Amino acid sequence: MDSRAAMISSCWIAIAIISAMFIYVGGVNLGTYVAVGLLVVLAFFVTFGVGFGLEGMRRYGPPSKTQIELSSNLSEMKATLSELANKVEAIQKELEE
Repeated sequence: MDSRAAMISSCWIAIAIISAMFIYVGGVNLGTYVAVGLLVVLAFFVTFGVGFGLEGMRRYGPPSKTQIELSSNLSEMKATLSELANKVEAIQKELEE
């Protein structure tokens, strides 16, 4: 399971348990409805914040170790490719002469 899915599901489970305890202890009245409603709104904020917000933070955050390795590998491959292109051009010039 993705870590984001685990955070969202654990948030909703915790909200359900806390809401059930509010209703069990406080009874069914306007105060518990407001408290449970605020908890549900909080759960929606967490759901959409984790679902969309963390990806944005990863995108604009510092590069990860794999991204650094991939960029270094890519630059090495570009250097190798330019060397090979130079060799091919030299061979073509020799063949033309």
